[in-house]
This record gives sequence, C-alpha cells and structure tokens, in this order.
Amino acid sequence: MGEFLDFSFYDSELIQITVGKILLLLVIIVATRILLQVFKRAVHKSLRARDNFDQEREHIVQRTGKAVIVIAGIFSAIASIGLWELIKAILDFELVKVDKINITVGKIFIFVLILMATGVIARLVRVILRKNFSKKTWIDEGKEYTVFKLTKYGLFTVAVIIGLTSIGIDMKLILAGAGALLVGIGFGLQYLFYDLISGLIILFEGPIKVGDVIEVGGIVARVQQIDIRTSKVITRNGKYIIIPNSKLVGEQVTNWSHASVLTRFEVQTRVAFGTDTLLAKDLIYNAALHHPDVSKNREIIVRFEEFGESGLHFSLFFWAKKTWVVETLQSEIRFEIDRLFRKNNIRIPFPQRDIHVISSDGNTGKYEGFGRDSE
Repeated sequence: MGEFLDFSFYDSELIQITVGKILLLLVIIVATRILLQVFKRAVHKSLRARDNFDQEREHIVQRTGKAVIVIAGIFSAIASIGLWELIKAILDFELVKVDKINITVGKIFIFVLILMATGVIARLVRVILRKNFSKKTWIDEGKEYTVFKLTKYGLFTVAVIIGLTSIGIDMKLILAGAGALLVGIGFGLQYLFYDLISGLIILFEGPIKVGDVIEVGGIVARVQQIDIRTSKVITRNGKYIIIPNSKLVGEQVTNWSHASVLTRFEVQTRVAFGTDTLLAKDLIYNAALHHPDVSKNREIIVRFEEFGESGLHFSLFFWAKKTWVVETLQSEIRFEIDRLFRKNNIRIPFPQRDIHVISSDGNTGKYEGFGRDSE
C-alpha cells in the first residue's frame, strides 16, 4: 500500500506528484465543499433566528466566510502536493525594479487582498451605520448615505496608502509627482476638478441628499445616488440621468424635500360672476380637506385672487408629502372641486366678449358672447 501511495507521476526539483498526494488533494477538495455547505446552512439558520435579522449582513458574512474557507482549502491543497517552492518562485517574480522600488507578483497580490478586505469592511460599516441610524429619528436616508460615502472614501484612501507602502512605493514620491502633474494638467482638467470639489461640497454640506426630489433644468427627479464626481437621478418617467455635481452646485436647483418633508402646492380655479363666493370658498376648501394625502397639520388656504375678465379667480394652497406624484394629487383635487361645483350648481365660466357693432346709419347692435371660446 505504501509503495502504491508513493508511486510518482511527476518528479522535478520543485515538485513531486505521487498517488498519495493526489488522493490527499481530492480529500481536501471534498472536505472544502462539505465545509462550505455546512457553513452556509449554519450562518443562514443562526442569523435568521435573530430578531434584528438583516439580509445584507447575512450576505456579507456568507461571502466573507466562503472566501476564507476557499483560501484555506487552496493553501491546504498547495501544501498537500508540495507546491510551496513553485508558488514562492511565482510570488517573488519581479515585475518592476527601479531604484528602491521593487514590485513583485506577491506584492501585487497583497495589494489586491487589502482592497478586497477594505471592500468587505466598508459593507460591514454600512450595515452597522444603518442599524444604529435607524434608531435615530433626526438622521434621514440622505444623511446616512453621506456618512457612509465619506467613510467608504476614507477607508479606501487609507487602504490605497497602506497597499502602496506594502509594495515598496514611497508615498512622498507619489505626492511630489502628483503635485507636479496636477499643476501641469490643471487647466485641462479644471471641469473635472470642479465636479470633484462640488461632490465633496454636496456630501459635506448636504444641500442635496439621496431621496430628495429636485428640479433642475426644468426636470423633476429623485436623487438615487451621489458619487464624488456625478450624481444619478431618476425622473418620473423612470429614466436615469447622470448629472455632473458642478451643475447641482453652480446652477439654480429647487429642492422640494430640503426644508421639510411637506411641500406647499397650489390649484387654481374660477367661478362665474354672481356666484356665492363664500359657498365656493367652502367647497374648494373641503375638496382639499377630505383628500387623504393633504396634510391636516398645516393650514389649507383658499384665496380670492381677483375679479377676472370672465369670472372670479380663486387659488387653493395646501401641503402634502407626495411631491413625487403631485400632478396626480392636484388632478384628483380638481376632479373633486368640479364634482362639488356641479352638485351645488356653481358654473365654471369660459372666456367671452361683448361686441358692440356700429352700423353706417348710426344704429348700435350688441352681440353678447360673440366669438366665445371654451377652454
């Protein structure tokens, strides 16, 4: 049996492959697969049994644990068939060697591992922030997103510095070279830097946050994502638009959600001359009051604007949360106003003119409503 296990398929200075090593490799592969299944079921059962279950946290734990098990299995497999010398030779292979800078495959591998670990840490931080911020009413979705983005940028900045240092690159040389490079291409990339600075202003000051409904360039959209250079918004037609951050900072932007979750809107209407104005006021007021989406904590105002050419002009002002579909809300209130007016015999006028015609013999004729035109 011993001779069978020691039977060699391949033998060289760096590696020797025998039947025993192949069998051990197969055992490690099977054991790794079994361990992955057991780990997946254990984590799934353990986390879902908690009251504060979070699906994203489970996903992070699953991916991290699987990565650790797979890496451990790979190293065990390498050790089982005696590939350490070969792996060491590959990792020590020099890619770049300039003065004191010596970049090898192993250092690049370490740099990539640092970035991957930072990504996992960033996602864990997001889960922790979401859990803590959900208990604080004064922190909304936009502030939570801003804190996470700034934390993520900070983590990756530190990770890049550590990674570059680990592969033997002097950060003083990087900073000196970057300074000279920025001076040289500053004019050519001034708009890019303007966008970057604008992104930092938005994230720090928070004039616009994720979830806000904004109006820019005549387009009403909801902010979906704010990155360091651009922001992504979605219109009410479901179209995604990428907007440079400089446009959000340098141009006039109406933020319907900035000051309060409630926003005031207006509906205009008219009634015919001779209408009981107090009755018309009460009907318009009740049309808004009984709508479920109109805030009852803010004052509903019905204003008699003016005596118009064709009727009496009224304006209704109300507060509502559903700014995203305000046109639908306004339409529903107009339907209700029209129903109440019909029920109470109140007429909505249309434009009309009285024309006086003077004939050649001096007689005057009056034609009421000549050329009347319904809206």
